[in-house]
Amino acid sequence: MPDEGPPKNLAEKYASLFPIGAAVDSQSYMTHAALLKTHFNSVTAENEMKFESLQRNENNFTYDAADRIVNFAVTNKMKVRGHALVWHSQNPAWLFSNGSGGTVSRQTLLTRMKNHISNVVRHFRGKVYAWDVVNEAMMEDGSYRTGNLADGQRSRWHEILGESYIAEAFKAAHEADPDAKLFYNDFYNYIPAKQQGIYNMLKGLLDQGVPVHGVGLQAHLNIEPSTVTTNQAYHQNVANMEEAIKLYSSLGLDVQVTELDISLYIPGVTYNQSTFYTTATFTDALKAKQAARYREFFELFRKYKSVITGVTFWGIADDNTWLSEFSSGRKDFPLLFDVNHTPKPAYDAVVGF
Repeated sequence: MPDEGPPKNLAEKYASLFPIGAAVDSQSYMTHAALLKTHFNSVTAENEMKFESLQRNENNFTYDAADRIVNFAVTNKMKVRGHALVWHSQNPAWLFSNGSGGTVSRQTLLTRMKNHISNVVRHFRGKVYAWDVVNEAMMEDGSYRTGNLADGQRSRWHEILGESYIAEAFKAAHEADPDAKLFYNDFYNYIPAKQQGIYNMLKGLLDQGVPVHGVGLQAHLNIEPSTVTTNQAYHQNVANMEEAIKLYSSLGLDVQVTELDISLYIPGVTYNQSTFYTTATFTDALKAKQAARYREFFELFRKYKSVITGVTFWGIADDNTWLSEFSSGRKDFPLLFDVNHTPKPAYDAVVGF
């Protein structure tokens, strides 16, 4: 038998298929540098490129934290995805204000949005190959996220500008960097109604000649779908994810999996302090179950290697995941590497082909 050499790492294993990325923060790209440089060839800044991080005060852009991440990536020959230019969340207070206690005018907000996009995209031009231009603009029923929703859910962008802000954002990003790939990014793409709503929006934009190049499927998954028919995660299965890939790619768009992780917690099930998982209760059986879930989704991603142009995990290892902060005191273990940065069965499932 010929010598096949040492086992390939994650990025090497997928080198002929698509880049493998990880979301990093201002600390994790250093504390997890060994894993990052060994197994990944793309990075996304988890929060450092969002509006309030870059322009907390009007026309005062602060790039230090984002620059450090980008420079690390460039030095280590990694691709960089920019995330995210326009989102309903994590915006500075001044953005939607007229400065006198009222709401900003339509024209002023449009100018502010275009100025932000132009400044940010030009700053990273030649280093960031793809941008999530608009993030989470659609609701689960396939309608636009509007200003009529509760705080934390509503979109002031849509409230003040209407749906036209989406097209204007893509146009501004393209003008700032004609070579960058521009993505629309969202979650719950496996819900049929939302899937269709996103498709209709994207088709409308493309029909208008708006420069949209791809769709990001966030893919924050769970170890199993919900069994509650009214829970959105009831639809969380490979078949529905495949429909999303087929539907969006039929428009000629790239598809990227942008925020992948698999939580141990099942949607629709009530947990409390006594049932939260710990390193002790993250059993071998649970690890195997999580691995099987990763395996089936990566089989799907490989099947569509002709249209999937990247897969990014939302984190690097289980010691640093947003899911452990999402619900106070509830530890989660959603990634391929454990809290000690050791490959889990989920890792073996992803590279075992």
